[in-house]
Amino acid sequence: MEKTDNRLTINDLYIGMEIKDKNQLSNIYDMWILLVKNKNSDGYTVQFIGKETNAESDQLFAQGNVVCPVYNDSLELEGDIYIS
Repeated sequence: MEKTDNRLTINDLYIGMEIKDKNQLSNIYDMWILLVKNKNSDGYTVQFIGKETNAESDQLFAQGNVVCPVYNDSLELEGDIYIS
């Protein structure tokens, strides 16, 4: 199943899923999602999903892929933080 215009949730994602635009992942926070740019289209394929990167995610870079890491930090939702 390919979603092209909708914002996705973590429950929608799976390894091998193709998405059209990485902005579809803007509602997913505190999770690393590594996308690999498709060679024959403008889309991306989800290749890694996890709370932390690891040897599996590092391998994607080593294989010569065009990797687009996506990480949205939930702390950004809280706005500016001031320390006095």
